Amino acid sequence: MNRLEMLAYLAKDSNVLCDVGCDHAYAIINAIKKYNVKKGIAADIAAGPLSMAREKITEAGLIDNVEIILSNGFENIESDFDTAIIAGMGGKLISQILTMGAKKIEGKKLILEPNCDSDAVREFLVNNNFYIEDEYAIVDQNKYYEIIVAIPGNKKYTDFEVKFGPILLNKKPKEFIDFYKDKVSYLSKILTKIKDDTVRNQKVNEINQYLEVVRPNMETKYILNTINYYKEYYIDDETRPTIVIAPGGGYLYTSPRESEPVAEI
Repeated sequence: MNRLEMLAYLAKDSNVLCDVGCDHAYAIINAIKKYNVKKGIAADIAAGPLSMAREKITEAGLIDNVEIILSNGFENIESDFDTAIIAGMGGKLISQILTMGAKKIEGKKLILEPNCDSDAVREFLVNNNFYIEDEYAIVDQNKYYEIIVAIPGNKKYTDFEVKFGPILLNKKPKEFIDFYKDKVSYLSKILTKIKDDTVRNQKVNEINQYLEVVRPNMETKYILNTINYYKEYYIDDETRPTIVIAPGGGYLYTSPRESEPVAEI
């Protein structure tokens, strides 16, 4: 499923879908024709793309189902909607649009696809009473995209989760892992060429964060009522001999440096 098709699919069953920065309105058209969306609002800041959107909407026979509005973000949108898409622009710009339209997006479902700076979008969401319901990583025409689905709610996230995505870190889809493996590979190659110690240390920190991202999840199970625990780690479903790693530390705790790092080797 390509990026625009995914955006349309995620809006399924919406009563009114508002697409800010609609470009050619492909997401709205597919959402109405294929995913049981009743009506749409196609908005764009530029007259040219909006004219193309009108043409495509007319060709699709949906001109009576879609309101077409020249608008800077949500500024000129007065009609009610229950779902909004903002896609195909930087995360910082998306955050600005959401901030400017904060009143109009209260209680709405948001489908957000930042081309970069996804952390800026997540930071807005967690600071403005939105809960990250789901996240997707897709590759379309050799480009990597992340899609964030948010609904009204409150949940605290760590800084690491805000940066890389709480759902993506949990699901770790192949596209997500491959993207950050490529970053590790690239940074590792250029590391020896960096002479400035400060810059080099920054790149080393980046590599370490990306290695944390690509590391497989291990299930933690606590033993009785103590802080001791064990983790189950599966590379795949193939049957293999069992290896038990019993880290030291004493009766009351488990030594971290003698457990996970050893297992990962």
